[in-house]
Amino acid sequence: MENDKSMMPVPKREFGNSGVKISKLCLGGGSFGIGDPQLVLEKALRLGVDCWEMCSFTGNVYRDYFHKNPGSRERVFLSGKVFSTAPDIMEEQLNKALEDNEIEIIDFLAVHQISDITNLNEGVRKWVEKAKREKKIRFFGFCTHKNMANCLAGACRLGWIDGIQTVYNYRTRNIEGMEDAIKKCNEEGIGLFAVKSMGFSVQRKEESQKLSIKAHLDSLLSECDMSFEQLKMKSIWDNPHITSICSLMPSLSILESNVSAAIDENPNNYDIKRSLIEYAETTGKYYCSRCGKCDTTNTNQTDIFGIMEMLMYSRKYGLQEIMTKNFSQIPDEIQKNIPKSDYSNAEKFCPQKMLITQIMKEAYSEFHQD
Repeated sequence: MENDKSMMPVPKREFGNSGVKISKLCLGGGSFGIGDPQLVLEKALRLGVDCWEMCSFTGNVYRDYFHKNPGSRERVFLSGKVFSTAPDIMEEQLNKALEDNEIEIIDFLAVHQISDITNLNEGVRKWVEKAKREKKIRFFGFCTHKNMANCLAGACRLGWIDGIQTVYNYRTRNIEGMEDAIKKCNEEGIGLFAVKSMGFSVQRKEESQKLSIKAHLDSLLSECDMSFEQLKMKSIWDNPHITSICSLMPSLSILESNVSAAIDENPNNYDIKRSLIEYAETTGKYYCSRCGKCDTTNTNQTDIFGIMEMLMYSRKYGLQEIMTKNFSQIPDEIQKNIPKSDYSNAEKFCPQKMLITQIMKEAYSEFHQD
């Protein structure tokens, strides 16, 4: 994509029925592990990326920027997270986020990783009303990484959810009920953030690169001066019901590349769209659709989904050391059964037809420490 376009401001989209417009590209809270975060924030705001996410990895980055740039807080739509549905813990975590960042209000507060909508009970609703009255938050919702379609549909029935962060990418459109639930959220005025936008699978990169469909797709993208990552993001923005994509952008080059994709609102041609679908179908057996059906098999208490998630983070995010540490926290009795358990029922229920037996053995081999 043309580099000179990167200086244009990122277009905005409506955040549900809130009357607020935010950039359709959101700066993910985990973007600050390397480089100078202040330069990233300065460039992001200059390019119109006015939606920023706070998380445990953000540290004092936003506080420092707001101090150095008076008036900048009012220009930013700031989201944050709590990690419980117990009102007293939510209150404690919200107050800590406000104090740590030295701000008075969070624009959008989400409960992290909701997979069962019934966890958002009457007690949570009353706490949300209180937090809004006290002007500590403007909007409220949740983040879902699992059982997404059911959680989205359930949110529509609650009637008091303002926004949702949901896993959504070029692969998830095949999840049963997902598109209908997203459309319903839009009708109910719920703003939607797409997370996990790259649709990473557990397949090793060198294996996927050998596929003929990947070579063909890369050739098509080269002709259009577009990267695979930019294509993935554009395929999400094709859905007008998605408010913004929350993306990790740890460097100026990644930020500029994402901005370039965001401002290019020309539709992808038929060949590229068709090839992306074919690539998703070809590699689908390596992608967990996060439906949770494998959990029902409960093979020797093995957290099938959790272990596959570790493998994905290790192989695609380069977090092998962290994931190895997480794996080591699994009780030894469960660990030793991982490579020899019977996963036939899990494979039977898996809508992606994932090679779970093979994947679990590979995970054990890569993470287990004698």
